[in-house]
Amino acid sequence: MEELKRGDDRTEIRSSSPSAKKIPVRYQASVVILKGYAEWMEYPIDKTHAVIGRDKDVQVPLKDPLASRQHAVILFHDGQFMLKDLDSTNGTQMNGASIKQAGLNHGDKFRVGDTVLQFVLEDTGRNPTYEIA
Repeated sequence: MEELKRGDDRTEIRSSSPSAKKIPVRYQASVVILKGYAEWMEYPIDKTHAVIGRDKDVQVPLKDPLASRQHAVILFHDGQFMLKDLDSTNGTQMNGASIKQAGLNHGDKFRVGDTVLQFVLEDTGRNPTYEIA
């Protein structure tokens, strides 16, 4: 890499990490624990890369011995939410079947270890209402 000299005011461009990118404001997404430790706890999904697992730095922390430290991730890409298994030991299930990756829609339920979670999505930008005076 070229060494910068004193007085050089060129702007350095860095790409942001996937987890730093935000989801468009029109979407309000979250995950609710339906069964397992911390039942009914809701975790907002406000980044395009939200990890689920036992690790202390994940966006959706689980206290489930059958969950991997970084078990699965919710991704937002091209206007679609996806659930992707991160090569976890016990896998991720949706609708009773193991998945590697699947689209997520409002109300979808999935299992990580013994924990059952539900994806909640509100799209505030759909079907806008206009008032005519």
